[in-house]
Order: sequence, then structure tokens, then C-alpha cells
Amino acid sequence: MSVISRLFRKPATAMVGETPDFRRGLAAHEAGDPTTALRHWLPLAQQGDVEAQFRVGQAYVRGEGVARNFGDAAHWLRKAAEHGHVEAQFTLGLFLANGEGALQENAPPVRWLRSATRHNREAAEANLALLFPHGLGAAPDMNEALSWYEKAAAQGHAEAVYHLGLFHAFGQGVPQDYTAAAPWFRKAGDLGHATAQFKLGTLYAQGNGVPQDIAEALSWYEKAAEQGNSSAQFSLGMAWEHGQGVQPDPEKAAQWYRKAAEQDHPVAQLHLGLLYASGRGVPQDYRETLKWCRLSGEKGNSSAQFNLGLIYARGLAGQPDLGEAAAWYRKAATQGNIGAQVNLGLLLLKGTGGRPETVEAVDWLRKAASQGHVGAMLSLGSVYGTGQGGPVNTPQACMWYSLAVAAAPDAERGPIQEKVDALLQEMTSEERQKTEILIDEWRRSAPSATPR
Repeated sequence: MSVISRLFRKPATAMVGETPDFRRGLAAHEAGDPTTALRHWLPLAQQGDVEAQFRVGQAYVRGEGVARNFGDAAHWLRKAAEHGHVEAQFTLGLFLANGEGALQENAPPVRWLRSATRHNREAAEANLALLFPHGLGAAPDMNEALSWYEKAAAQGHAEAVYHLGLFHAFGQGVPQDYTAAAPWFRKAGDLGHATAQFKLGTLYAQGNGVPQDIAEALSWYEKAAEQGNSSAQFSLGMAWEHGQGVQPDPEKAAQWYRKAAEQDHPVAQLHLGLLYASGRGVPQDYRETLKWCRLSGEKGNSSAQFNLGLIYARGLAGQPDLGEAAAWYRKAATQGNIGAQVNLGLLLLKGTGGRPETVEAVDWLRKAASQGHVGAMLSLGSVYGTGQGGPVNTPQACMWYSLAVAAAPDAERGPIQEKVDALLQEMTSEERQKTEILIDEWRRSAPSATPR
């Protein structure tokens, strides 16, 4: 049987001898039987039942009891929205803002999909990506999206109000304007929308669209934090740790960090771990530092990964484990963490298993040096000057020491310049010329390097 012919098998048997009942459809849906639910709701939707129209639209959105189809979803949501159904208005606005379900009745892919999905859900889903790899091509309609959001917002739909604030904050469909965004965030915040409360707090903290007011920012952060918003909890932790609008209080900082950390906020986990490392607000306990940094590092936080490398390298929470240290440094270094690149390079020069890995070490040190890290430049100068892992290369050593002189603070340049002068005295004119060429080539290849 061909791919296309398999799409047009006999459709599922319709409900026979049973009167459509919205509540029975709802019970079926709650029992995990979306097909039966849709068989009850669809006839009611066709008869003009607004709630049924919304439920059928949701079914097409989620692919419950029917193949997911944004065009048909928008069709039913629009019917419900036009009768004032607030959730339908909001959902339809979301669709149109994202370019899903926009009206394109004459578009062949839409006609094909609607026809095929009525006959065979699985085959249609399996072949949609193959036959139409770029999707349905529906362009966002921001004007209509905003219109539906405004209708839902007028009925007090907090999420719709919040989204209107987002549109103004990010300039989607309207000019970017924090001043216009703030009233929408405030209205949503007054309706209890936690994320809007956090966003409004951030506007006050940064002075975007409103006068900068840290006390007002903290007030909104507290409203959001009390509802469990982890970003607001983290922001309060930062405020109490660093004294932003309040007297520093590491104990309160730890309390808020913990609330956010327990919700898997990776940066809060890192900061809580660092408080345990320093013993501020909590007892000093590197095992707790290890615990929280690991949770953060496993989510990809490069600073947490760097700190895990330190803990294992120094044996702060047990016996040193250079292999584990190198593994965490490498994760952070791959993300561009300069400290991890340097530490990994130095660790590899010593050898994590008793044997130096000079080639990889030099590669990581060069990455850090390209970002202006003076210590990495000095380490590279030492590697080439002593012949570690290979023959002595005096021009390369002189190049790195010379770059370090230029990048180092004034107070630290003297001893490094002495190394450069000593090497220049030992070198032939040809070697000095080669050094100048190497320096020029490096500066051309890494023009954005800044001292660190």
C-alpha cells in the first residue's frame, strides 16, 4: 500500500445511538479517553456550544483524540472566542502571535493536512514532516493576536494581561517600550500573576520604563516570591546577600536562595553552595557546597562546574580527585569559562593520571590567553621557555611574556619585562624577528583580547 493511500483509510467509527453530553465528554477526558471525549464535544461544538468549541480547539492543539492540527484548532477557538470565551481568546492570540493556525484556507498543505488527518491520524503525523518539511508556513499575525489578547485582558485574564506587557517589553507587534509595558505588568501583578510581579520588580530594579526604586522592586519581588516564583526568590537572595536596598543579611540570603534552589534554580543553587563554602549565613560545609554546585553544574551552569573542579582538585569535601576535577573543569571550559580553561590547562600540564597532557593543556591555555588572561600567557611562556612537553622554543616563550607585559596591570609588569629582556639578550636577531612576527600574527588573530 502506498504512502498516500494509507492516509485515506476509513475514519474511526462515529458515536452511534448516544446523545452527545458535555459532562460525559469531560468525564471521559479526565479518565484518559480523549477520543470518546471528542465524540461527545464535536457534535455540541457544531451546534454552537461555546465551551465545547473551546474543548475541541484544545483537542486539536494537543493532538488528543485527533491529529494535532493548528488550523482546525484555530477554527474552533475562533468560534468560541467570538462568543466571548476568555480562554479561547487568549489561546487564539497565542496561536496567531506564533504563526500557528493563521487563516490560509486555500493553502494546499492545510487542505491536505485537514483531509488526511480526518482519515488517518498516525499516517498523517508520520508523513507531514516528510511531505512538508518546512511546516505549514503560517506567518504570525501580531495585529489580530494583540486584538484577542486585549479582549481577554478586558475580562481580567491575568495571563493575557501579562502577555500584553511582554509584547511591549520585547517589541513584538508594537514598538519596544518599557514605559508601556509597566502598566500591563502592574495590572497582571495586581491580578496575582507571579511572573508579572517579578517582571515589574525587575523594571523598578533597573529603572526601565519606571523610576529606579529598589524598595518598590523588592516589594514586587516579595509578592512573586511568596507565590513560589523562583526567579524572585533568587533576586531577594541577591538583595540580602549584597545589601541591595536592605542591610546585608547572609542568613536571609541563604533562606531565599534555598527556596529557589529547591525549585531547581541553577544560579540559586550555585550561590547557596558558595555561602556554605564561605560559612556566611550558614555553617561552613564543603559537602553542602559540593551538593548544591553539583545540582547546578549538572544543569550546565559553568560557574558551578568551575567550582566543582576546585573542590575536587583541592580535596575540600574529601580526598582530592584530579580526574573528577578535570572532568568538571572541561565542562566549564567548553562553555568559555576562562578560569576553568586556565585551571584545566595547568592540571593537564601536571598530569591527572601521572602523565602530562601538554598538547591539550596548551590548547586550553591559548583559549584563555585569547581572552586576555595574563596568567595563561605566563604559563604558556613557561611551557615554551622550559621545553615542557617538547623542545625549548624561545621565540614562542618571548612572545607570550611580551603579550603578558602588555596585558598586565602596571604594578605587575616589571618582573615580566625582566623575563622578556633576559630572553631577548639570549636570542639571535633572526629569533627576535620571529618573535615580532609571532606577536603581530597573534594580535591580528585575537584583536578582542582584554586583560584579566
